[in-house]
Amino acid sequence: MTSGTELPGAQGQVQPRAAGRPLSAAQRKKAGIAAFFAALALVSGVGLLKTDYLDPKSVVEKAKPGVFTLDRCEHGGGTNQGPSTSCYGDFRSDDGELKLTDAPLKESHDAEGTEAGEDFPARAIRPAAGPTEVFRTDDQGESNLAMRGIGALGLTLLGVMLGGFAGRMMMVPGPARSRLGAGLGFGTVVSLLLWLIGRGTGGGFWA
Repeated sequence: MTSGTELPGAQGQVQPRAAGRPLSAAQRKKAGIAAFFAALALVSGVGLLKTDYLDPKSVVEKAKPGVFTLDRCEHGGGTNQGPSTSCYGDFRSDDGELKLTDAPLKESHDAEGTEAGEDFPARAIRPAAGPTEVFRTDDQGESNLAMRGIGALGLTLLGVMLGGFAGRMMMVPGPARSRLGAGLGFGTVVSLLLWLIGRGTGGGFWA
């Protein structure tokens, strides 16, 4: 039996959720900001993956193997860990066809732990246009290249996480939204660590 305030047939039916209302202007603004930074991080991450990992990897595969002898490293920014470190030396290919004098290392971390006059395995290429490229190719050099790739992937993952936050702002409050927020928070921390560690140890902010 229904009361005087109930509509016929309303008993037991699921009522519309108030949270389904359109987003407020402030919510739309927050979602838009998150989406903007998500797109920015994604584009930057994909760009870094190409320029800092895929392109060097392609160069290394085509370049001539040989030996690089370190001459000197020049540090900018006022400290020995400044972001503008540049290292130079001489390269000689194994077949003797390619000899480079005062050639810059493409990656300054490749000279880490090496004193002037010491050498290490490397690959170099002298393109018809553009600067000469020299990369270290022993375990340390391969690790530096891999870390650059990890840093780029971290930034790309950060973009995905920020995109997730933008979508989460449009969800109805509840357990699912809370679980998604926790997952995105964890993913954001992981992506930031990958980005900072990868970039910092493989050619990043304080090379």
